[in-house]
Amino acid sequence: MKVPKMRYALAMSQLNLFPIPTVHAFHVSKTSYSCGGSSLRQHHHTTPISTLRTKVMRKSFHTASTLNARSTFEPPTPPSFNGQAVFPDINMKQVSSCSIARNQDPNSVFVVTGASRGIGLQIVKDLMERSKGIIVACCRSPNDAEQLNDFASLSKNPDRILIHALDLENQDTINEFATTLKERYNRVDVLFNVAGILGDGQSTPGPERSLRGMDREWAMKSFQVNYLGPMFLTQACAPMMRKKKDEPKSVICNLSARVGSISDNGLGGWISYRASKSALNQGTKTLALELKRQGTYTIALHPGTTDTDLSKPFQKNVREDRLFPVDFTAERMIDAVDCMDDSHTGGFYDWNGTALPY
Repeated sequence: MKVPKMRYALAMSQLNLFPIPTVHAFHVSKTSYSCGGSSLRQHHHTTPISTLRTKVMRKSFHTASTLNARSTFEPPTPPSFNGQAVFPDINMKQVSSCSIARNQDPNSVFVVTGASRGIGLQIVKDLMERSKGIIVACCRSPNDAEQLNDFASLSKNPDRILIHALDLENQDTINEFATTLKERYNRVDVLFNVAGILGDGQSTPGPERSLRGMDREWAMKSFQVNYLGPMFLTQACAPMMRKKKDEPKSVICNLSARVGSISDNGLGGWISYRASKSALNQGTKTLALELKRQGTYTIALHPGTTDTDLSKPFQKNVREDRLFPVDFTAERMIDAVDCMDDSHTGGFYDWNGTALPY
């Protein structure tokens, strides 16, 4: 059967992290950073490490309450899970030294897919507040991305936003996008792979409730968008993400879903979607082993069910306190990236920084 075209959106399970501020008064030009852990190490300065850390963190958390858009949503306690997580939890209150330096660098480049609406769009908005770098916002049809175009045109710093066409099912557009990035910036500091597809079960064959409902074309589409697209985009961006030992690490953040956990699957159903997210988790872990050698971290994030167009067909079954506002989810995604260190690369986490079982 012919599968209708779907807009890329974030999977129904979506993320949230503890608000981590931008350190507006911190001058990274005077210090080089070691990014192997969550502490800040100074290499070319006479100030004691403990004193410097105290100054930085005081400034950092002081500015948390002054950011323009911070969610007031109070999340519930995350549900328990089946299986054994093998990675340590992320301390969502501890900003890494890498992220401080990266966010303060006006030459940093943040790439966001699925940026025309929902979580992707909100991440673009938050990055404009929480960083000083360039935000490359990707979507399939920039001319139709009204919310994104409106935000960019009304921004105080429109030169910091580049809107670019990208279709994750079309390798030519991925190659063209990578060429543009290389010619303009020749660097990528954080890649947010947000775009994804779920379906509504009415106008689309998925998500399937049983084996009988599986459709080959839809299953292939799910893998193209949720797994192969992010992996081939990562392949194209990885050469531009190499970092020297004294530079802040680059990060690949893959939007996954808890239903992609094999050991936590106690309900069944949603076969193609689950499998595509499981594949993305495996890719995240495998790439962590390879890309760590070039100074790049990877992380897979489950954001929790977020109030977006993608989740609307299923919201009637979600408790009100477990339906996350999009601003809360976007904050938590960025916070996870800002708080992770080398012990977390390759891991699978929820919006609270809790490690999940693969």
